[in-house]
Amino acid sequence: MSIELESYKNEVVMRRRDILKFGLGALMTCGVVACKSAGPTVPEPASLPAGVGSLSGVWYSPQFEQMYIRQIGDEVRGIYTYKYGGTFEGKIVGNLIKFKWIDPGDPDVARRTFKGEGYWQVVKEGDRIFLKGAWGYNDDVMAGGPWEAEYIRELEDSDPSTVEEYRDNEVR
Repeated sequence: MSIELESYKNEVVMRRRDILKFGLGALMTCGVVACKSAGPTVPEPASLPAGVGSLSGVWYSPQFEQMYIRQIGDEVRGIYTYKYGGTFEGKIVGNLIKFKWIDPGDPDVARRTFKGEGYWQVVKEGDRIFLKGAWGYNDDVMAGGPWEAEYIRELEDSDPSTVEEYRDNEVR
């Protein structure tokens, strides 16, 4: 047997031992029933940054492309344009927005609906305003990954307010 192959086999055996050790450690810590790991949590609300008024406007998200947000009081509603678009709605408390999102799918092309939750913190860096947070599927607010956006401009009358308006005006 070559030295390279022997080295590879030893590495595989070591990785299996590490996996078993971690798995048994988790089982002993949590017992036989399932447990949640103590991972990141949604931050507590703080004061809204000075100079930030309404969050209504067009935002750009590297993850979900254009976002059109409309704020009325402490509630926000909007759409995002990633792929075929989706909606979100949430509530603002201080600098924190907790929201639910829906990608409504499309029965005409057999694409199912997806739902989830998420959060954003409103952050001001110099003259720029950002939403920094995360999203997840169903009632998980983080496991999907980051969801960030930067304020671009005020809303215009021609900006879409529904996914249907967005889909009707865009080329797929």
